[in-house]
Amino acid sequence: MAVGIGSTAYTSGDTALVSETDRNQLDSSDLGTAKEITFTANWAPLDISGTILKELGTMTLGSTIMNREVLAGSAVFDGEAELQIQQTFKFYI
Repeated sequence: MAVGIGSTAYTSGDTALVSETDRNQLDSSDLGTAKEITFTANWAPLDISGTILKELGTMTLGSTIMNREVLAGSAVFDGEAELQIQQTFKFYI
C-alpha cells in the first residue's frame, strides 16, 4: 500500500499515485466476509513522520495501482501519530 501528496482527481487510466512519498507492505488480508477482501497496512510514527497525506492506494505485486483514493483534505504526520489504512474490496458476481 502506498501514500502520497498528489491531489488531482482519480482517472480510470491511473496506474500509480500522482506523487508517492512512502510505501509499506500489507500487514494482513482478511477474507472473512463472503465476496470481500480487506487489506491492512501500518506505518509507525517515525516511518510516516513528515508526511502530508493526500492520496493513498493499493498496489499489485507488480506495483501497478489497483485503486487510488484522493482525500478531501490532508493529514500531516509529525512523528507522534501512527497510521493504519484498511481498504475493502467487494466483489459482485
